[in-house]
Amino acid sequence: MPEVLDLACDTRRSWLEALVFRGIVFNMSWEDPEMDRRAFNITSDDTVISITSAGCNPLNFLCQSPRKLISIDSNPAQTAMLELKLAAIETLDHDAFFDIFAARRPARVLRVYRPRLRPRLSPRAQEFWDRKLWIVARDLYGIGRNGVFFRIMRAYLRLIGIDVRKQDAFFECRTLEEQNAWYWKHIAPRLWRGTSRLFVYFRPFMYLAGVHPNQFRLVDGRHDMYEYVRERIEYAFTKVPIYDNYFMSIAVTGRFRGERVPPYLLRQNFATLRRNLDRVLVVNGWLGPFLDAQPPESISKFNLLDIFDWMTPAAMESTMHSVLRAATPGATMIYRSGSYQLEPPASVLPQLEPQAELAHELFAGDRSATYGSFYIYTIKPPAADDKRARRRSAATTAAPA
Repeated sequence: MPEVLDLACDTRRSWLEALVFRGIVFNMSWEDPEMDRRAFNITSDDTVISITSAGCNPLNFLCQSPRKLISIDSNPAQTAMLELKLAAIETLDHDAFFDIFAARRPARVLRVYRPRLRPRLSPRAQEFWDRKLWIVARDLYGIGRNGVFFRIMRAYLRLIGIDVRKQDAFFECRTLEEQNAWYWKHIAPRLWRGTSRLFVYFRPFMYLAGVHPNQFRLVDGRHDMYEYVRERIEYAFTKVPIYDNYFMSIAVTGRFRGERVPPYLLRQNFATLRRNLDRVLVVNGWLGPFLDAQPPESISKFNLLDIFDWMTPAAMESTMHSVLRAATPGATMIYRSGSYQLEPPASVLPQLEPQAELAHELFAGDRSATYGSFYIYTIKPPAADDKRARRRSAATTAAPA
């Protein structure tokens, strides 16, 4: 059974963050798991830490049987989402799990929540789902801020003539040549007419997509937001095979197609997920303080999504130092950015070895069209002086008051 750790959080946020980034923001994780799988090459010796988001990323890692999986998020609603999925893996069969979380027959959750799922949840998650179970029962991928964003976009697509028939035909294209021909003939001329700019430049609408205010500043400082969005979408629609792109299928059509789903939803991975449940620690809290409380050199894989986009430079530097302290020698850290470039601060660079060639290769096949850049770093052992300083710091922390 997974362990849940609810840490005291400093909940001070800007009024905009408090308004937009509370409750369920992400109903699906928008990081391509194939990129992460190849970047990490997880083994049974690994301890993996991942930002929770919608819970897809940590569950995809759990399919690979690490020694331990830590999933952390400062948003209790996102933590509750993962807890519900873990409870379903523990107590339901795959058919019921798939019906609910692939949204084939999501109302099934109403019959199993009280007798099976609720007893496996933490008190905070119980309180959340007692009030919000309708989110899952109606259609997880149409609710939450992400879901509202895509519902509006799908209505707009129909309005401009990209109807369900055209969408279905596009997602059945089997070759890049066929896919490109369909896109440039039936989609691009309609999609990029002037009205689409209104959506991109209207920031409250983009907040629904999970775009943080800091990400606007990162992009606006170097690029035009509209051109950025168009470039990322056109890349996914013309350079990456669309047939098995479940990200774009959810975004454009609102549903998964057949068995083209995230790895954790596949039948062949279900037994592995259930077998590995006792390896999971779910943490509701902030990443930096949690890492600072862990033993040095205890975590070997860090999946940090785009959290540095959300931070000030000082907070990014502090969090990076927390990562280095907790990292085993040779650990791997990956992160993404909405910007085309977000390098680590100078103070941590001596301990980071970039895997730029692999990152470039994997990013070229990114199916999500969400990010502007992707980073892989191998974490080198600290210098001898740094090790002595860390030991002194650890001894000071451990000394009784």
